[in-house]
Amino acid sequence: MTHRAPAPKTAPLAGPRNRGPELSRFDTEQVRQILPQLIDALSDAVVVVDADRQVVAVNRRYQEAFGLRLNEVARTGCQAGLNCPEANRQGSGSECAVCSVLERGEPQRLLRNMPDASGIQRRWEATMNPVVDAAGRVTHVVEVWRDISERSHLEGQLSHSERLASLGILAAGVAHEVNNPLASVLAGVESLQRWLDRSGGLAALEREEAAEVLELLEREARRCRETTDKLLLLAQPARVAPGWVDLNRAVRDTLSLLRYQMRKQNVKAVEALEADLPTIWAREGGVRGVCMNLSMNAVQAMPTGGTLTVRTRRAGRGVVLEVQDTGPGISPEHLDRIWDPFFTTKPLGQGTGLGLSITQGIVVRHGGRIHVDSRPGGGARFVVELPIAGPGGDGV
Repeated sequence: MTHRAPAPKTAPLAGPRNRGPELSRFDTEQVRQILPQLIDALSDAVVVVDADRQVVAVNRRYQEAFGLRLNEVARTGCQAGLNCPEANRQGSGSECAVCSVLERGEPQRLLRNMPDASGIQRRWEATMNPVVDAAGRVTHVVEVWRDISERSHLEGQLSHSERLASLGILAAGVAHEVNNPLASVLAGVESLQRWLDRSGGLAALEREEAAEVLELLEREARRCRETTDKLLLLAQPARVAPGWVDLNRAVRDTLSLLRYQMRKQNVKAVEALEADLPTIWAREGGVRGVCMNLSMNAVQAMPTGGTLTVRTRRAGRGVVLEVQDTGPGISPEHLDRIWDPFFTTKPLGQGTGLGLSITQGIVVRHGGRIHVDSRPGGGARFVVELPIAGPGGDGV
């Protein structure tokens, strides 16, 4: 028979709910001694509120995250002393999560966009858990706040990538459906041109007019094909291998795709592209995405007209892309936040706040950097610097 060593004795826990097997879960005396250090050791932000809505504990992570100190908030009302997400939502019909837990005794989970200690807007996941005494009454609520900004950013990028992949599939399908009849149109135009060259029954003036019409049909059909090709390049999947990319061509194609929108908004496009600009080692879809996002943002910043200027030039061992608009500019308090995921000043439905964040990610992956110069009323100028050789390999 095998004999087991007796389990170590632990101090009994108070309360009828802590009888039987539950006794072995805690050494009450030791836990009581290290409880403050235990809470401080947690990587999530934790705050404890009692039944009177008074703050009784705040851990170190909470202080760092929201810039508060226990001696400033202890024994103060939770809405007055904490960075309470519900305090500014009064009148919106939403119930305070802590109050709900105290009244119903059921855990609550919520997602909030709140500024951290530095003022940067971040995404938080919070759980509100009740602490119940022996009589079943809720005596405290433990709030646990977890910063999920990075996770939300990655999820947003994944969603954006999935939409781009769907756009690529759709563009490929549309391109094939459009290019097939265009090929037939071009073949018919070429046949008519050959017939016209052989025909002797037409007067010189009629022959010239017919030739002009056929030339117009051929030119416009080829322009339609070029447009579908540009859409295919813009929606190119990220898995396509990098290669040598003509930045000037990417800029021209982007402005060509935006020509209708610019004409609609009375925006004038100015190209100042260096003639002998070297090609760069990059993923063409990524470079075109950067050009499109910056140019589209510039056009959207000028709803009543203006000038969009796009410049390229060589700078040492790299190239520079500048996209400048004559819109209202970016306010100083927003300049440091425009790269944050989900930050946007556009009206609802016109942007997710991911465009510049993803653009910055593409530029950094290519070994480059991006910055903006702007002042209120003076427009904005985005400057992208990219190395000619890139970081090397397929890791761009």
